[in-house]
Amino acid sequence: MRAVAHFFSIVFHPLLILTYVSLLLLWTNPFAFGWRSVSESGALMIIIIMTTVTLPGIAVLMMKMLGWVSSFNLEDQKERIGPYVAAGILYLSLYLHLTRSEVFPVSLRIAVLGTLIGLWSCFFINNFTKVSVHAAGMGGLLSMVVLIKMAFGYQTARIEGFGGYQLSVPVDVILYVTILCTGMVCTSRLILKAHKPKEVYLGLVVGVVSISAAYLIL
Repeated sequence: MRAVAHFFSIVFHPLLILTYVSLLLLWTNPFAFGWRSVSESGALMIIIIMTTVTLPGIAVLMMKMLGWVSSFNLEDQKERIGPYVAAGILYLSLYLHLTRSEVFPVSLRIAVLGTLIGLWSCFFINNFTKVSVHAAGMGGLLSMVVLIKMAFGYQTARIEGFGGYQLSVPVDVILYVTILCTGMVCTSRLILKAHKPKEVYLGLVVGVVSISAAYLIL
């Protein structure tokens, strides 16, 4: 069970969530980005991955080498302050870039702004109590899938494979899978004893509220 819990914690690491959301938006409606297929989005995905995954990861690695954090699990509240700030600045730069370019759809800007709100909310809450960032990420992912279906009206995701192969998946199926994965990730954090139940529930609320707030703002 612990091996499975580690698997879900890694696959759905908070830093990866925005990449997943971006792919979902591209799969459901690449035309909103001005492209005919996901294959044309290479530059955008490189920017998103570099800003939200690679650079924050390097920042945490440097903090580990400098002795500012004892482990990559960031179990101590004080050790989470530096990574929160580093990631928050990088996510803010991504949001400003998307906003100033004025060529990206509002759906992507909602996802990035929601992630930014959730990240800084977790930073603020961290001053008082621990909060599960994994749960916050999954709450945000689930909220975005709901928006994709209910607000944006997308019905099918066309996932491109090698050789031009496309797999059409109904958004309803993606929603059910996301609900299942959200439960698995939250349960995994409890199995690994990384968080208490109240910290997981708090993270879920932060994720849902952050995306909802971004939707209302934009």
